Amino acid sequence: MRGTRSTRSGLASADYLEKKFCGACMWREAIQRVLISESELHQRIQALGRAITADYRGQDLMFVAVLKGALMFCADLARAVDLPLTIDCITLASYGPSRVSSGHVHLLTDLSESITGRPVLVIEDIIDTGLTLQYLWHHLAVRHPASLHVCTLLDKPSRRQVKLPIRYIGFEVPDTFVVGYGLDSDQRYRNLPFIGTLHPER
Repeated sequence: MRGTRSTRSGLASADYLEKKFCGACMWREAIQRVLISESELHQRIQALGRAITADYRGQDLMFVAVLKGALMFCADLARAVDLPLTIDCITLASYGPSRVSSGHVHLLTDLSESITGRPVLVIEDIIDTGLTLQYLWHHLAVRHPASLHVCTLLDKPSRRQVKLPIRYIGFEVPDTFVVGYGLDSDQRYRNLPFIGTLHPER
């Protein structure tokens, strides 16, 4: 169903982390709580894939993945979409080493293919202030795609500073710093299979 969303507030137990990462000392000590489990991510991505498949049937769809954070999400979502599609990537920077967006967006790597006349779906890991997405939206819109929409794994509406249309939302999350499944802290924790929060001292 288009634009559907899911909100999670449940926490995983310490026993879960102990069993899941037995021997992975860094993760056991660093992760404070699991907000969205691996199985929940899988189920939601499958649902998003079905919605995208239905909405773009018969179209020459292109995914534009925003790196590096959307890498995991884009790969799994593409496999959940039952359509021929192409994938291109763009790299933006607005955080640097900080956990709070600077508000200044820099284009690091542009697309390698033309999007003119094609339906484009931007694949984001998380949208908070919306400033990065606003920059990207204008950057892509001037290339005259047939349509331009956004799919984000996580939405943090409490921090929104600009209004932007988001067609597909995986999960709504509270105003807290999250890592895992592509999201990082100083380039670490991207390979965790769930979305979680770090202990304050990390």
